[in-house]
Amino acid sequence: MHQSTSTVSPYVPIKSSSNSSKKRNTRSVTLLPPTIINTINKKTQKKFILEFSIHLASSRFARELKSVFPQVEYIERCLVVPTFLKCTHDLVGIGAAIDNEKDEKLEDFVGWGKEICQKLRDRGYWADLTDPCSGYPIFSERGPSIYPDVQGAVELLKYDLHNAGCCHILLHPKWGSKVYPGTLFTTASDLELKQVISETIVSESES
Repeated sequence: MHQSTSTVSPYVPIKSSSNSSKKRNTRSVTLLPPTIINTINKKTQKKFILEFSIHLASSRFARELKSVFPQVEYIERCLVVPTFLKCTHDLVGIGAAIDNEKDEKLEDFVGWGKEICQKLRDRGYWADLTDPCSGYPIFSERGPSIYPDVQGAVELLKYDLHNAGCCHILLHPKWGSKVYPGTLFTTASDLELKQVISETIVSESES
């Protein structure tokens, strides 16, 4: 990724939302509880099921995000959107079928996430997603830290975490370990974010 020589990221918002007040948030706040939607990969035209929720980051969480997105202003107003794509296989296992599904879900999440972020950026807000494989931002300049999807989701949603040797396995309350996690971030308001996400929903009968 090319390093910008400017002191201002091109993805710093033109306008800011009112996600936070002057009072610092000592705890992250859930603005929308886990919600399941049907959406579609516009490249492959395959539908997939996704759960997302919206959270206003606490001041401590926001400070940690600053090391992931160092050039982003208004990071204290950042909304965090943990997502889980429902899978057929238990992704903790190994094998060709599991590897193929991981690749498919990565493509599904990145395609969906880029669409959401582009719509929000078109409205003048900063928005980004992190690569689930590397933890680095897709659009913004990299910082010294990566974003851990699993640990972030556990902190925001209090989902169970199972320790299996050197691995930490998140257990989704509905889907167990048959999930693929990813995360979006934006300084847009939760109302605008929900509106943009609603535009990606497809019905069961829609192809």
